[in-house]
Amino acid sequence: MILTGSPASNIPKDYQRIVLLNPTRYLGNLMIAGGIIQQFLKYCQKNNIRFLLVVDAAYQELLQDSFPTETLLFYPRTQIKQASSFKKILLYFKCLLAIRRFNADIAFNIEEDSVSHRLTQLSAAKFKLGSNLARNKHGYDHVLDINYFNRDPAHKHRWYGFAEVFNKLGLQTLQPSYLRLTVQNISDPLLEKFSHLDVDLEAPLIAIHASAAKDYKKWPATNFAELIFLLNKQGYKTVLIGAGDADQQANKNILECIKDNYSNSNTDIDIDIECTDLCNQLSLFELASLLTQVKAMIGNDSGPFHLAAALGVKGCVIFGPTDVALWRPLSKDSIVLKSEQACAPECTKIGCIYNNRCLKSIKPWQVLEKLQNLL
Repeated sequence: MILTGSPASNIPKDYQRIVLLNPTRYLGNLMIAGGIIQQFLKYCQKNNIRFLLVVDAAYQELLQDSFPTETLLFYPRTQIKQASSFKKILLYFKCLLAIRRFNADIAFNIEEDSVSHRLTQLSAAKFKLGSNLARNKHGYDHVLDINYFNRDPAHKHRWYGFAEVFNKLGLQTLQPSYLRLTVQNISDPLLEKFSHLDVDLEAPLIAIHASAAKDYKKWPATNFAELIFLLNKQGYKTVLIGAGDADQQANKNILECIKDNYSNSNTDIDIDIECTDLCNQLSLFELASLLTQVKAMIGNDSGPFHLAAALGVKGCVIFGPTDVALWRPLSKDSIVLKSEQACAPECTKIGCIYNNRCLKSIKPWQVLEKLQNLL
């Protein structure tokens, strides 16, 4: 599907400097919006418009070869979170002053988070543009009425909501796609690191991300453990990926399930389960480098799966009550698994009387079958 349209009449047409405040915490959102941002950068370059993208510093290494250096400004979210109260203020205002020195004609945001909202308000831009009437009520010169959720089925995906903002700024023709990442050949130091972590890049590797931002997106650890056992029987080696405490706990639960149910000491199984836990061992860029080497990716609806899909990795993504039409991968090499067993009408994502049976009813053998067909 191609989205076409014309700029909004009440947005300045002769702008020369524009800044996008998009320090999103969500990797998936960056992957989904990133391709549009790259197209908008080309539009700005063609029309001699200076463009600045403010993005979370966690993505600095990942984005360094995908955007010109002078177009990027990094918001130090993690540093601010970890710093003392005084240092928090200094770090925040250092970033804010850099935005204000850019002297933008237009500042806008495409995320519905408080950081993007506040930085846009304080940007000192001549024209401040919001994209959500419900949240961006004050401090804006104009707010686009972008409906991110209640859209017609053909244009329901989150990509279309992001694209509509850029469409109003003059970018007229867009095709749904991910952020195009440039990941160079793996360096010798990184090869050595993988070797130290017991990752054999010559083996048929399957990457697994078993966590997610929300509990209702998480397929049970017992299912992942059984799937890893089945993959090992087929000759694949698995690596568990992730970052942060939640991902670490998810991986720990899986490894415990494997030890309790599939180890040689407890059963008559005649194979050793080869599964390496890489949680908190890799930077985001190193993870991207690893993903370019794996046979496939399996995971919940999460940022790492969108990263893998953006890199062209084949994969199976497991959906629970989340809306597939809104958040499905944009890659043709990704297969979505969602149970046809619906929950009760009165259920919500955070309050399911059947304990998210729509997610848990998906069986490991079904995932394996889909993966084998894909490969």
